[in-house]
Amino acid sequence: MLDREGVTPLYIQLMNLLEDNIRKGNLVPGERLLTEVEMAREYDVSIVTVRNAIGELIDKGLVERQQGKGTFVTKPKLTKDIRKLQSFTEMCFRMGVRPGGKMLENKLVISNEKIAKQLRIERNDHVVYISRVRYADGDPVVIEKNYFPLEYAFLLGEKFDNNSLFEFIKDKNKTEVAISEKRIEICRATAEEAEILNIRKGDSLLYIKSVAYTRDNEPIYAGTQIINGERFSLYVYEATGV
Repeated sequence: MLDREGVTPLYIQLMNLLEDNIRKGNLVPGERLLTEVEMAREYDVSIVTVRNAIGELIDKGLVERQQGKGTFVTKPKLTKDIRKLQSFTEMCFRMGVRPGGKMLENKLVISNEKIAKQLRIERNDHVVYISRVRYADGDPVVIEKNYFPLEYAFLLGEKFDNNSLFEFIKDKNKTEVAISEKRIEICRATAEEAEILNIRKGDSLLYIKSVAYTRDNEPIYAGTQIINGERFSLYVYEATGV
């Protein structure tokens, strides 16, 4: 219970208690918390104390208020450290989340000027186009669309659902992503993207444009990721030069 003689404010103690229950799985994603009145009575504190504790949990992304329904435990966000090169599969395993996927398309297409420039090929050259939706614990969270130079034609006909595309490339072609440049923007979900990601049309999404290279600076792919920002956060570390 709460320590009324301690130096830690009661709302912080209550926040820590609720957070601990969430982390341990005693409160599971989708579960509704007690109302502010019920919680104030349960822990013998004021409604203001409860409100402040819940506000802190909302700021941490652990709970969310739903108008007219109450406060609910949220699903934990996936955190991608964009300082490091790691596949979606690797990221999920690191976070204790079950990765999955469904391939949408795998075919030859004609490159446009932008893709050709990124892959250092001629405009209208054929490229291998692979698009997939990626899942975390069964929830769709990312739509990937990648273009590969024709030397990666060995990818055609392969199925990339729950397996790692980039592990396959590494095993098959002894090629490994060593360098990646990214541009991050915000976009709005189209009707098609909303249907795939199980969200509403017009919802905000993270939009990442990237080009990956070998250690010899040869392009491997150019592509995009459309990410459900409700389930994803990106981590960046910066420091001043020395």
